Amino acid sequence: MEILELSRGRTRAAVIPEAGGRLHQLSIRDGDAWLPLLRAPADPRRALADPTGWSCYVMAPWPNRIDGGRFTFEGRLYELPAKDGSHALHGRTLFQPWTVESRSAAACRLSVEIDAGWPFRASAVQEITLRDDGIDQRVEIHTAHNRFPAGTGWHPWFRRDVRPGVEPRLLVDADRVYETHEMIPTGWLKPATGDLDLRGYPAPGGRRLDTCYRHPRGDLRVRWGDVELTMRSSANVTHAVVYTPPYAVCVEPQTAAIDAFNLDAQGIEGAGTIIVRPRRPLVAWTRWRWTIGR
Repeated sequence: MEILELSRGRTRAAVIPEAGGRLHQLSIRDGDAWLPLLRAPADPRRALADPTGWSCYVMAPWPNRIDGGRFTFEGRLYELPAKDGSHALHGRTLFQPWTVESRSAAACRLSVEIDAGWPFRASAVQEITLRDDGIDQRVEIHTAHNRFPAGTGWHPWFRRDVRPGVEPRLLVDADRVYETHEMIPTGWLKPATGDLDLRGYPAPGGRRLDTCYRHPRGDLRVRWGDVELTMRSSANVTHAVVYTPPYAVCVEPQTAAIDAFNLDAQGIEGAGTIIVRPRRPLVAWTRWRWTIGR
């Protein structure tokens, strides 16, 4: 298994092209020590057998779930492989090996032809670039043959114990979330109140969120005591999913809502579906910056 070790200044990263092109680990320097931010298996090969619950990976050509693995586009019904019960989960590129197009000490460019689990001919490109105080990630979804609905996003699994004994805190400045039934949006929106309200930088604690936030304002943030990570994304990254199991926190910038293709078919505006066509790719980016002790 090839692991690309990247480094620039106070930031290190490990990228595994074979395991969905994933960012396996992101570490930041704290004095003479390195703090790993991501929940990652000690044996990287485990990410091949169990790809969804570790590290950080791109979700393409759709983020999160598609209800029943089915959607309608331009009057035609399409079916996708199920990965989460009956739902299609996190796109296709997570489950594929990526090709290394280029690499340097602090950056790499990967590509993949999206497999037959996606009913349209398409490819994706991913660029990862380290900064002294962070990381830039960029994704493109292309076609030379047809048009199709698409979305993308990043699914980081952040450790809860970056600072041992310090509870992480989350900031998502959004007023509304999608009402869901069995993890799929119903089409209704509801206020982000109570445990769903992340506007005041709360600690998730025992909150068990699996929530899609609509149109957050400003940057997404995660804080572990004196360590803070700021996530700024391109204008088309209009949604965020927050997932808080007991062993991790996931703050996921996405271009679209959960099940966006079907929400669009229901006439729900603003769900974030982007139409990809020849010479009109979907391009999205997210830039993460970290500070210690401010």
